[in-house]
Amino acid sequence: NNMKDESNESIFVRSEYKLVRIPLNDIEYIEGLEDYIKIHFTNAKPLLTLMTMKGILEKLPPEKFTRIHRSYIIPLNRIQSFVNKKILLNTGKELPVSNSYIEFINNMMKK
Repeated sequence: NNMKDESNESIFVRSEYKLVRIPLNDIEYIEGLEDYIKIHFTNAKPLLTLMTMKGILEKLPPEKFTRIHRSYIIPLNRIQSFVNKKILLNTGKELPVSNSYIEFINNMMKK
């Protein structure tokens, strides 16, 4: 279905007993904690949800989000630069890239 307006694409996650709509464009990055994930936004305070990294990845469009570390998932359109195992987001936030994802990120940046 190509009629979908990508600017308001969203997913739903459960947080504090309610379902919350998360617009994909508002996500800065996603951080994995013990049993929770923390979704960081560019324009709002972070949201905690009882989910696994694998679980949230299955909800996110793979052409727009990638895992860069055991604990981090980022939107591809936020990547500013990738140097010394660190990704700088266009928000100024710097996140580590683990060894297992370095080759993947390098290949992706070459495209």
